[in-house]
Amino acid sequence: MNDIIRDAHSRFTEISRLLQAEAGGEQSYFVHLSEATQNAYVVMNEGMCENTTVCHECAAHRDFLQSMIGIVEDLASGAPLSAAYQTALESYRRKVGEILTKIEGAIASM
Repeated sequence: MNDIIRDAHSRFTEISRLLQAEAGGEQSYFVHLSEATQNAYVVMNEGMCENTTVCHECAAHRDFLQSMIGIVEDLASGAPLSAAYQTALESYRRKVGEILTKIEGAIASM
């Protein structure tokens, strides 16, 4: 489980860096963000499968990630960066920060 937590930290740190970089709507940026989001989702899901007592908040974070995959994939496919997508990306940035804080707390308690 420790390896999964550390891997999750690495994946979410990558997403955080990407979201802070904001490459001005370049399609290659969104392709990379999409891949990073999918990788983080897989790791988060693996951790939830390994730990049979999954908290409701973790499940909500995972579901949020799944919804963001669709949005980022749309942008990676060339969809224009509308105000709705910008709002979603801002929400994503905040949520990733919250998730990283929780992961860092888990790492500190190991």
